[in-house]
Amino acid sequence: MALRYLDDDIVNLRRDDGSEAQFYWGDKVEVLSEGDGVRRVAIHGARGVVAEGLIKAEARLRDSGLVRLSMVDVQQGDGLILETPEGKVVFIDGGDNQLFARHANARFPNTSDADPIVVDLILITHGDADHFEGLSELRASERDNRPEKRIFVAPRRVYHNGLVKRPGKTAANKKRAEKDMFGATVESDGETFVTELVDDPVEVPAGERNSKFETWIKTLAAWESRVQRVTGAPIERRRLDHLTEGAFDFLASEGLSVELLGPISEEVQGARALRFLRDPPDDANLMLGTIAPAQRGALSASHTINGHSINFRLRYGNVRFLFTGDMNQEASERLREAMPAAALRAEILKAPHHGSADFDMEFLKEIGPVVSLISAGDESEAKEYIHPRATLMAALGKASRTTPAVIFCTELAAFFKTLGYVQDPEMDNRKVFAFERTNFGIAHVRTDGERVLAFTHSGKRFMNEAYRFTVSPTGEVEFARAVAKVSAPRRT
Repeated sequence: MALRYLDDDIVNLRRDDGSEAQFYWGDKVEVLSEGDGVRRVAIHGARGVVAEGLIKAEARLRDSGLVRLSMVDVQQGDGLILETPEGKVVFIDGGDNQLFARHANARFPNTSDADPIVVDLILITHGDADHFEGLSELRASERDNRPEKRIFVAPRRVYHNGLVKRPGKTAANKKRAEKDMFGATVESDGETFVTELVDDPVEVPAGERNSKFETWIKTLAAWESRVQRVTGAPIERRRLDHLTEGAFDFLASEGLSVELLGPISEEVQGARALRFLRDPPDDANLMLGTIAPAQRGALSASHTINGHSINFRLRYGNVRFLFTGDMNQEASERLREAMPAAALRAEILKAPHHGSADFDMEFLKEIGPVVSLISAGDESEAKEYIHPRATLMAALGKASRTTPAVIFCTELAAFFKTLGYVQDPEMDNRKVFAFERTNFGIAHVRTDGERVLAFTHSGKRFMNEAYRFTVSPTGEVEFARAVAKVSAPRRT
């Protein structure tokens, strides 16, 4: 039979052994037989059947797929997977550890060098390790001797913002100046601009790339022959800015459109360049969106690469998604001043910079999100930045066009089970009070262009936090009183 899709928000399936599984609006389903108030179905994932069993005949089905966005819990970092109604796959960032690869190989199982998952685009919003180092773990997983931990990918395209980080020290073993962290710069009208923007990081000499970029270049080189064999073309490697055209044309046939909003490049001495950004003031003014240039501090490489994250708005029907990478207050202010407010309006917001305090309130107001997604996580003292900030959480609530606002944070959606005192594996005669992570804080958004389902899982089986609403052509939002949940058939 032809494949169809679940049209209720949550549907429980009963397997033949009596166990139950939960599936969601838009999951692909094959009806095998019907009768006595039940349907026998096979649930299909991206690479074949993932479950078979019974669902109630009252469960609704539809003929078309959905846009599906998942914010993967990569702890302190960003990693998102976007799937189109017809099955195109886009990776947006990938964290800095194995977690993105682990989720990907569970979602796209049974891959091999001969039969990889074709990723239509890997988009790296900017070159900080917590956004792209984990993508090299996809390649590293190929060497794992456990099939369930391996994934083979073939990316058609790799887009980034053109900034390549240099090592922290020069060849003479001296600390590299902030303004030299991305190569050549020029001064113009009292401002500093980065001019060494590249389409492919390999264009930067090997000794001038930091270790994370070195690993990434090796990863791309290892994938290249596979991509050419599978797709018939080399990997398209491309720098994006607000003037780039045609980069997302491959989505147009499915009714998805993308407006590239940044980074905002400027013409300086006849070439495109990115303005060097500065340290913000470390006080309460940061959240007010009123920082004057005179209040800003020294040139900052970290604020520059964050602020020049690739940011874009994706539209499907009435529903708009705004992706912001690690944009900060200075970059957000420049963007809202450059664009009419209507160009920033979006129902789904990937909140900037893991919920940092360095945000622009007016920017959030112009977006007016209904659902805000924050990717953050405590994992070590070295990565403790107090994300998400309490002021940012409050600001998202205030900026929302609906009451209440829906704000999902991967750290808050995760669940830890108490184990109690256990033997310290690294020290004899010592016990530690331990917790086991039993649920990762992944957040999902699915839409058909009018109806939206946003949900997370929990530490309790079959308990979800889920919200459904519709969006009109003019952006008016109406929430459903409850999600539509269909329980599994009773055992007979």
